[in-house]
Amino acid sequence: MRHTTILPLICAVLLTVACRDATAPVAPVESGKLVVRVVWDGLGVPGKNVEVLELQLTGTTDETGYAEFDLRPGAYTLRAHDINRGGPAMLDIDTKVTVEAGEEVRIEVLDCLPCV
Repeated sequence: MRHTTILPLICAVLLTVACRDATAPVAPVESGKLVVRVVWDGLGVPGKNVEVLELQLTGTTDETGYAEFDLRPGAYTLRAHDINRGGPAMLDIDTKVTVEAGEEVRIEVLDCLPCV
């Protein structure tokens, strides 16, 4: 008999705790910004694909060579695709970057257009 009265009590307590947690206010996390510019000879290179590997976020550089990402604070790997350098083709360039809350990090990737 005792078990039949305890089970509903346990369920009521668990539901109360679950509902309280679901309605608790969540503090917003301030993001940071990653600004990537792909350049050659001082000019931006449009149409280059860039990616934040850990989040599988992708972007394409605009007509001035820029792509931007709003990111939570943390350490990331930026991959720029189809990038040319002298010598054997590298194609993808990885750059480690750390983003802080409220900060803007700028990365410049050199793309040797005549090296194609």
